[in-house]
Amino acid sequence: MTAYVSWNNTNVSSAGNHSNITSFDIDPILSQEAKTCLILLYTLTIIFSIVGNILVVIVFTKGRRCRTDIRPFLINLAVSDLIMALICMPFTFTFVMTRTWIFSKPMCPIVLFMQHLSVSASVFTNMAIGIDRFLVVTFPLKARMTSRRAKYTLCIIWICSTSLSSVQLVVGRAEDHGVIVDCDEQWPTPGARRTFTMFVLFITYITPLTILAITYSVVSILLWKRTAPGNAHEVRDIQQLKAKRKQGRERERMKKTKTPLDIYLLCYETLQFLVSK
Repeated sequence: MTAYVSWNNTNVSSAGNHSNITSFDIDPILSQEAKTCLILLYTLTIIFSIVGNILVVIVFTKGRRCRTDIRPFLINLAVSDLIMALICMPFTFTFVMTRTWIFSKPMCPIVLFMQHLSVSASVFTNMAIGIDRFLVVTFPLKARMTSRRAKYTLCIIWICSTSLSSVQLVVGRAEDHGVIVDCDEQWPTPGARRTFTMFVLFITYITPLTILAITYSVVSILLWKRTAPGNAHEVRDIQQLKAKRKQGRERERMKKTKTPLDIYLLCYETLQFLVSK
């Protein structure tokens, strides 16, 4: 799971033709060893992310044994992560190394938009997977996610993600501040920025966290307690054993699905804490 970054580390006050860039005065200059380490880490992370997510798309698209009911959502997760690896991480790396926006000004709102889009699509897809697993386990006799229903769900995910991220195309700006260029959201008032930030936090973190905590908790309890009623019977017991094995596979699948979500929630919470500081 991933998160977006904003280039708003500049605090500029002007007096005549002079600019006082406070944050850059106190920021430590990266040593050559630190730069080398960052270059290595970012390069490996970007390469592994791109290659890994491309392989995920290929495997779930071509592999016959991977045609599960949540296959479209897993492919969608890989696509959103690819957007993050191709757009967010390289620009973040460039900012960390240069401490300024070195690209063209029209690129600033586009990059901010794509970063928000990737995060939103990933969050909403995880939420859709959690709700689908909840419905499958809670109502096992009803039809599972069909291909047509999955397409509609994915369309809704991308429409909501695009709508939420399109704000960046309006407020995202690259502005010159003397020796640096700042790429950040330019709001008319601090209150407007605060309101939008809280709204994004509620939509992309608090709401998904609440929904997924409830759905995964209910699913885990049901899978753990589910048993077949009745007295001992050879044929029934064999069927029950097969059902338990199937439930075990379902539990393992739930763990694999839930692990990336836990990592994302931990990283997102840490990011919000650091930003608030």
